[in-house]
Amino acid sequence: MSRTTHRIRVVEARRVKHPVLPSVEKHYFTVNAKDLPGGIRTDANAREPVGINRQVYRDVRESLLGRAATPGTFDLMNKGITILADEVRRIDDSTYELVVSDGQGIVDGAHTYRIITENQEDPALPTEQHVEVQVRTGIAENLITDIARGLNTGIQVKAYSLANLDGAFNWVKEELAKEPYAKKIAWREGDEGEYDVREILCMLEALNIYDFPNNSGTHPIQAYEKSSQVVMRFSKDYDDTRTTPEKSSYRRLRPLLKGALVLYDHIRHDFRGIHNETGGKAGRMNIIEESRKTYDFPFANLAPDKYRLTKGALMPIFAAFRNCVIDGKEGAEWASGFDAVLKLWREAGPELVSETFSATREIGNLPDQIGKSRGHWANLHKTLELKKLRQELHDRR
Repeated sequence: MSRTTHRIRVVEARRVKHPVLPSVEKHYFTVNAKDLPGGIRTDANAREPVGINRQVYRDVRESLLGRAATPGTFDLMNKGITILADEVRRIDDSTYELVVSDGQGIVDGAHTYRIITENQEDPALPTEQHVEVQVRTGIAENLITDIARGLNTGIQVKAYSLANLDGAFNWVKEELAKEPYAKKIAWREGDEGEYDVREILCMLEALNIYDFPNNSGTHPIQAYEKSSQVVMRFSKDYDDTRTTPEKSSYRRLRPLLKGALVLYDHIRHDFRGIHNETGGKAGRMNIIEESRKTYDFPFANLAPDKYRLTKGALMPIFAAFRNCVIDGKEGAEWASGFDAVLKLWREAGPELVSETFSATREIGNLPDQIGKSRGHWANLHKTLELKKLRQELHDRR
């Protein structure tokens, strides 16, 4: 039998005796993500930590890097890592050693463990991110399988998987079926798509003039802040209009969908270049993410790039183009055609980029802070509205 020893630095530690099994102890550690030791085996885990590119795990990574949540809150939103070990040795108040044998190791949270250890050297990883680690010792071998089964069957089916099963996304699939990027979209949990349907729905929500009219003063901030709420609204709309689909506000947004995806890619791709061209240094901005390889922009068929705008900074800009949407006979449509929308982005881009950069100084330089700022959403919407009105007045003259 092989045994490995892993030294772990902790911020906080406590030990609890099991109330029924006297040989079992539970050790609870709060560990800085950067201090989590590598190389801990996963013999006890029911699932190998593969499929790390699935959307659910990309979401975990975005949360870890502070792009989709406030840095310092990772341990509050992630259930952590559970390890079975032979022994826990206390070295001092902040240092412990774990002794792990064959058949033991990480029994739950292996994907979280892999995501953290693979990103520990990433300079974007905030120093204040922590993870909860529970170590159980004294576990009889015949209990390991039951523990693994119990810890790994508590995952609730996501709302979007149920909506897909119900057929709610069928018209979206039909609209995009012939596009070259159609296979890149995941419609349910487990699909390998680079994008998932929630991202598509959030784009529609950001342009939703029926529930968020341009003159109402309200903005679809949940398109960034809470995609689960968007899925629920979409599903309820589908249920309420099964027999009268023409009354569905989301179906009426269908004519916008392909153009919306193209605009989404252009903003995400162009932002850094526009900022640099106007004298900025986008490389120093937290709202720009950098890939070790390159990012693709399949919706607009743009050249791959090492950089792209984070969703938190992207969505308020994208939603400002709700100003370009009107209600037509067949549903929502671009007021002057989609070519005019891209032209407006090229002309208004420098101003929208500048205001976003200013917001990072006033609100905070984290994507999540920008994406959740009601004032920022309203400001960009007003900026584009005025730009569009000036443009229309100039064209009339």
